[in-house]
Amino acid sequence: MKINKLSLVFSALLFSFSSVALESDYDQAINVSSVSQNAQMKTNTIVFLQDVLLTQGSIKITGDKLTVIRGTLPNHEIMIADGNVATFYQTQSDGKPFDAQANRIHYDIAKGKITLTGNAQVKQLDSQINGSIIEYFLNTKELIVNTGEGEDERVRTVFLPAQFEKEKTEPTEDKTSTQEE
Repeated sequence: MKINKLSLVFSALLFSFSSVALESDYDQAINVSSVSQNAQMKTNTIVFLQDVLLTQGSIKITGDKLTVIRGTLPNHEIMIADGNVATFYQTQSDGKPFDAQANRIHYDIAKGKITLTGNAQVKQLDSQINGSIIEYFLNTKELIVNTGEGEDERVRTVFLPAQFEKEKTEPTEDKTSTQEE
């Protein structure tokens, strides 16, 4: 009986939340795989451990540990991925990739907000942003980057040169030949 309750809670949790992503992401099932999981029904919390992978459409979250806290209202879940490197990837509605990594990724579905802490980094096409704390708002595509309190580090942004293919133009040779007579 305990296993059936656990399965029901887990199934309800997985199918109850959606995120601001590609429209097609909303229609996709959420799949989580890990080596183990622990559900705490009193706190509506599920903890996935070791080699965790969550996918929903274009969204992909990885980490050593994923804690999912079910909200009191539908679509108010919070997901916290922890790891040596936890990652969040999503193809945005404009087709651009959003590729992030940190030691901790806090994803608040209701607010459409991702908070990266600890060695936080975001890559998008031709730029890379590093900071101690990066907040990203999925709805507005607003990015706020800060250093941690009391840290001497600075926020870093690198704009990589555009990778355009250059047309190869070979110098034309004068193909007329002269003959000595």
